[in-house]
Amino acid sequence: MVWKAKAAIQTPNVVVVDPRFDAYQELVESARSGRIRLHMRSSGEEGLTLAKKHSVDAWLVAADLDDMAGLDFIELLRSHLEAAKATDTEGGEQRVAIVSEVPGQPGHWQATEHGADHSMIKPISMADLESFLEMTPAEREMILPGRDLARSILTLPVSMGAAVASLAVVILG
Repeated sequence: MVWKAKAAIQTPNVVVVDPRFDAYQELVESARSGRIRLHMRSSGEEGLTLAKKHSVDAWLVAADLDDMAGLDFIELLRSHLEAAKATDTEGGEQRVAIVSEVPGQPGHWQATEHGADHSMIKPISMADLESFLEMTPAEREMILPGRDLARSILTLPVSMGAAVASLAVVILG
C-alpha cells in the first residue's frame, strides 16, 4: 500500500501521461485546492523524464500516447522504477494504472502483464484516485483537506460573478 509505506503524511504526488487532459478535470480542480500534486505530460518521453526526477505515488497512463503505446510506456517505466529501487533512490511504492476510454481496452490481463497495477476508465474522479491509492477514510481526512474547503473556494467566485452581473443589469437598466 502506498500510504502505509510513507513515513510522513503528505499530499499525493500524481502524474498523468495522456495527450487528452480533458478527462482529468476533477483532478485538476483537486490540485488547485491543494488536495493532490498533479503533473501532466502528453508523451511517454516526457513522462519518463519526469520519472527520473520525482518520486510519484500514482501514475495514470493513457492507452495511447503521442509517441508510443501506453503499455509500452508502462514497461519502460517499470524497468526504470526497478533499476531505481535497486540503487535505493526511490521512496515508497509507485502504483501504475492504464487509463482508457473504452472498458476492456486494453484488457485487464494484458495490462497486468505489462506492469499495470490497475485499469481505469475516463473520466477519472478524485474518488477513483483515492480508491486506486487504497486510502482508508482516516487517511483521506488526514492527508486530503475536506471537501467543504474546496466547495467554499469555488463558491466565492460564482457569488462574485453573480454580484457583478446584477450590478451590470442595474446600471444598464
